[in-house]
Amino acid sequence: MSRFASEFFEQSPVLLYPLLALGLFFTVFLIVIIRVMRMKTSEVDEYARIPLEEESEVPHE
Repeated sequence: MSRFASEFFEQSPVLLYPLLALGLFFTVFLIVIIRVMRMKTSEVDEYARIPLEEESEVPHE
């Protein structure tokens, strides 16, 4: 990288935004993983049955 580009990127406050976005992504990702790992088996089974449950008959238009 040229000297001009490296000096620009060292002093640019805009580089903070991607780092904040990455930190936010990993925080949300870890929260979701922890929440899923702490779920009770009965709750997981309940969510697993959702696509298989019978829907009430709705007349088609």
